[in-house]
Amino acid sequence: MNPRRVRFTATARRHVRREKEWWLDNRIHEDVFVGEFEEALRILAWLPGAGTLYPQAAIPNIRRIYVRKVACHLYYTFDENEVIVRAFWG
Repeated sequence: MNPRRVRFTATARRHVRREKEWWLDNRIHEDVFVGEFEEALRILAWLPGAGTLYPQAAIPNIRRIYVRKVACHLYYTFDENEVIVRAFWG
């Protein structure tokens, strides 16, 4: 089994940029953001079912995974071939 492709919506890309900018402006350990974010994406690519369903979302079957050290959730959907990151909120 191969990992799924991970892609981002335009909204998710904006969220990631905003959170990363905040992190780089306000934290000492800048590498933590990148390391934690990349690890979350690896998990999603290999085990997208690891996240929990988020039924409050307007999009059906949206799930989220908590990026603990960054204190944000990645919201996403997935199918057999890809994971679509839809939001990143802290």
